[in-house]
Amino acid sequence: MPRILIVEDEVALARSMGEALTEAGHQTRLVHVGEKVLAEIRAWQPDLVVLDVRLGGVNGLDLLEGFKKEVPDIEVVVVTAYGSVEVAVDAMKRGASEFLVKPVDLDVLAVVVERVLSASEARRRLQQFRVAQDDRLRQVQLIGACPAIRAIREQVARLAERAAGAAELPALLLTGETGTGKDLLATFIHAALPFRNGPFVPVNCSAIPAELFESELFGHQRGAFSGATTDKPGLIETADGGTLFLDEIGELPIALQPKLLRALETRTLRRVGDTRARSFNLCLIAATNRDLEAMAAQGRFRQDLYYRLKVVAIRLPPLRERGEDVLLLADHFCARLAAKYGIPGLHLAEDARQVLLARDWPGNVRELQHALESAALAVPGNTIGAEALASEPVDPVRRAHRRLEQGQAVDLEAVERELIEAAMRQTGGNVSAAARLLSISREALRYRLGKLEGEADRGQGGS
Repeated sequence: MPRILIVEDEVALARSMGEALTEAGHQTRLVHVGEKVLAEIRAWQPDLVVLDVRLGGVNGLDLLEGFKKEVPDIEVVVVTAYGSVEVAVDAMKRGASEFLVKPVDLDVLAVVVERVLSASEARRRLQQFRVAQDDRLRQVQLIGACPAIRAIREQVARLAERAAGAAELPALLLTGETGTGKDLLATFIHAALPFRNGPFVPVNCSAIPAELFESELFGHQRGAFSGATTDKPGLIETADGGTLFLDEIGELPIALQPKLLRALETRTLRRVGDTRARSFNLCLIAATNRDLEAMAAQGRFRQDLYYRLKVVAIRLPPLRERGEDVLLLADHFCARLAAKYGIPGLHLAEDARQVLLARDWPGNVRELQHALESAALAVPGNTIGAEALASEPVDPVRRAHRRLEQGQAVDLEAVERELIEAAMRQTGGNVSAAARLLSISREALRYRLGKLEGEADRGQGGS
């Protein structure tokens, strides 16, 4: 319950104000002597002070200036019988939130106090949000040592350096397969650029119904359509001074794309049902796993918007192209899972590390994260072994290709053996059908099968 300290030398008025504010749901205390105000503030720590300007021989504005230095967050509503522009301006300069003139309407007083306290609470929550966001941004990492990830970090650092003194930031387009971490990269970019002290507003374009998209993005005025009972700022306005992250931009309704393009070009917008243009300044980051260039050529995405979005284009590589980054990421996720579930020393056995390197990860980093979480919850101790990472068979050709890209040796005979075994499993042991799958003759496959059987026999004889 908010605490209200009423500082008023007219006892009857002070009691009336106290009763009105108590009925409105506040705790109140009354002080009639200016010399006691600071001691009462220190002892009771009120949220708001209703302060008379004339308190016998004490100037209320001098009191205001004094206790605001000691308790800067306290809210103050100044009340005086000497209403003038000069007094009001002086009160505001010294830290007052509102100014009322006697005779005081008690209903108006209650409304003003509620408005001041609501604004104070909103500022407090905003500050808490910013502190939490700063902590989160400091923890954002773009983990990886492969050349592609190093190049992305360098690109972002270069952009941050060159944009440091810029009044506007260019649009960025992040591309990559599902699960590669485009949302994490967007947060990493936000933390690096000059607008990092502003809000980071993520929008999943595939999750908003098409008929609501314009209102969500641009906002609306009361009465603009059925159900619009209040004015509502859109997500662009919400992100003003920070970053707007439009994920799955390829799902943006094509009818809305010209309006978004115009807003980006002019840095202004109009809410639905409004005639007034509102300016904004933000960093726009768009992301997609689709080929926007091909969509633009087919008329399914505006070409001019595509060019406007790809001023800075960054491609996130799939996990299968990142080599041993999979192990760096796995160790990072294990540390997080250990803290999340209270599993001290959670780690990967060597055979599990080899499984991670061998897999293709079609779901990319997201799939890796979920696979490790599932394994961490399944193992009895703190060691994740290969058996806990059950998965589908790995494509031997893709695995061999990845080893070649990393400059590692490839066992060509082992690749051939895996392909033949896979074809035989697929056809239920039918040699003719397996030969057709492998695009070789039946005789050639029989020869290779005989060779494999001979190798197996030799292996058994030597054991």
